[in-house]
Amino acid sequence: MHPEISFSLFGAVLMVKSYALFTVLAALAGVLTALPLLRREGLRAMRALWLIAWMAAAFLVGARLLNFAVNPGAYGDSLHLFSLRLAGLSVYGGIFGALGALLLWARLAKQKPFPLLDALVLPSGLGFALARVGCYLNGCCAGIPTNSALGVRFPMRGGEETALGELFSLLGKSSISVSVYPTQLFEMGLALLGLVPVIGLYFRKKLPPGAAFLLYGIWFSAARLMILPLRSLPYPEPVVRWIYPLLYLALIAAGLFLLWRMYKQTKAVPMN
Repeated sequence: MHPEISFSLFGAVLMVKSYALFTVLAALAGVLTALPLLRREGLRAMRALWLIAWMAAAFLVGARLLNFAVNPGAYGDSLHLFSLRLAGLSVYGGIFGALGALLLWARLAKQKPFPLLDALVLPSGLGFALARVGCYLNGCCAGIPTNSALGVRFPMRGGEETALGELFSLLGKSSISVSVYPTQLFEMGLALLGLVPVIGLYFRKKLPPGAAFLLYGIWFSAARLMILPLRSLPYPEPVVRWIYPLLYLALIAAGLFLLWRMYKQTKAVPMN
């Protein structure tokens, strides 16, 4: 775990927080890959930038609101609902917020949303993967303890916003090294693994508009569902045991249904 990365520049030693660094890298990677792909779908550069900025703001708002809804106990002295800290953010809240922003923008701009959603699959997948590297280096979002060969030893500090941190704080231990599942790397690997075939089909134009977005959404939700039992989350038990699994299953079912309807309509179109 390397929460801070040090390097030398012109003789001066600089310290950079790894989580913040990889958050910035994730955002840059997302923007730099999104611009040419949105242009590929007929969107000019300035309009694409406005869309990305609008979606980014909606992502942060949605991520904070969902986190507050599922984990209100985390908000108090150190974290507030309107805080600008890069903490207390839930990925799916951000996804819902960004998706709603894109659909609203597409309606107002009279653009078809599915091609735009397809174009944003690669930027979103890359951005998520880089962000998870930052989580791993920072030591946050780790998994439950394990004695298996897959475990990675993380120094746990009392007071951390994880279930393990709370446990060690209650025990009066300020620093303990524990072997846990590196769920950050599991999520990163699965996100990239699903990205390869979907993007390959997208660039080869083997899919109808919207299919790449739906396929990756199904894969991503299935991956999160699979890793959920290995994660150490500070949320109330009903959220972890019922709300999140049902959410993932509902999204997978909705994606499969929309894909079925999409291909059914595609086959119904008569050939010229």
